[in-house]
Amino acid sequence: MTHLRLAATAAGLAIALLCGLLALTALDDTRAHRDTSREAERVRALSGQLVVVRGQSDQLTAQLATLQTENSALRNDARSPTLPMWNACTGPCAIGPDVVRVGSVPDTFQLLLSFTADVPVRSYVFTFHQWTQFDSCGFAVRCVTGSYQASDPATSVDTTFTDAEGCSAYVWVIQSDREGTIKPDVRVHYQPADHPTGVCANS
Repeated sequence: MTHLRLAATAAGLAIALLCGLLALTALDDTRAHRDTSREAERVRALSGQLVVVRGQSDQLTAQLATLQTENSALRNDARSPTLPMWNACTGPCAIGPDVVRVGSVPDTFQLLLSFTADVPVRSYVFTFHQWTQFDSCGFAVRCVTGSYQASDPATSVDTTFTDAEGCSAYVWVIQSDREGTIKPDVRVHYQPADHPTGVCANS
């Protein structure tokens, strides 16, 4: 009888111990599940932040590429600038018979001669010697010798003169046979030649 009681007590203790172990295992499992859920939530949050960071990184990379392109363009402009040249008047200028508008073409530059007018206008690029001939002859080209750049009478002109890239020897001239106004856009573009150009190449 005593053996049976001891066996029953041992069995009861074993069952209680087993139940306790199962309860602890279930508790640990619940904690582990909760911890796993928390970690999974953190991973999802971090993944979302990573996507945002990647998006910002892509945006910053695109902005950097844009800035590098702009920087390159600014460097090119600084190395070879295009500058306004006309300063004879601030807006439309009067033009007419017996009057010309004249300006020098700087050495190491291209001349970008452009204008619109309400009357036909002729334009020329002369050497200094040709300008003297033209001026002495009452602004008539019949007295000018040698070759020179000329544009036929027009109300709109847009031309480029490149012989001054390696030569300081030119002036540009515009004239009209009728009274009118001209709106100029005369610019020069820095483009130095590595050799004499135009009439300087012949001297």
